Amino acid sequence: MENNKLFNLLKEFLSKKYIANILVLLAVAIMALIVSSDFFAKDSKAKNISNDPLGDVLVQQTQQQITEEELVEYRLKNILKNMQGVGEVEVMVTFEMGTEIIPASNTTKSLDTTEEKDSGGGTRVIASENLTETVVVANEANGHKPLVLKEIKPQVNGVIVVAEGAEDIEVKARLYDAVKTVLQIPGHKVQVYSKK
Repeated sequence: MENNKLFNLLKEFLSKKYIANILVLLAVAIMALIVSSDFFAKDSKAKNISNDPLGDVLVQQTQQQITEEELVEYRLKNILKNMQGVGEVEVMVTFEMGTEIIPASNTTKSLDTTEEKDSGGGTRVIASENLTETVVVANEANGHKPLVLKEIKPQVNGVIVVAEGAEDIEVKARLYDAVKTVLQIPGHKVQVYSKK
């Protein structure tokens, strides 16, 4: 009997409209706190990138991932412009495809063979093969990531270098040799031109 009175009293208290409004407002406030804490955490991570040695390239692309092409072009441009007789340099590198990542995986293979004989004396063999492959993931601070077994860098299709000072045959030859050496590519994939 006392439990019924307590239940009825609680039901009457919660049925009032202002209590329901307070509960809804409390739920909205909690969700707003969760969303804002995620927003500020991402913002502080972006600010830490500015001390990276790639400097201007990373500052311009804080929210985007730098491609392999951009990284190679940036590093190649910096080394070529410091060569004797070379002024301003522009570099363009093209690749066959993007970086290929091969993740580690657990592979399970099973083979089931069943032999059936019918009443007429015939025999039938049924074989079924089951192959299951699961990617291995590693726990990190910012979530789960696949464990990388091998990373295959893309092959260079071609390089164009436009540089001040390339009108001098010796400077042009040094630029040509430097690109071939750094990227380990044959000469027919490299073109060097003088800049206006």
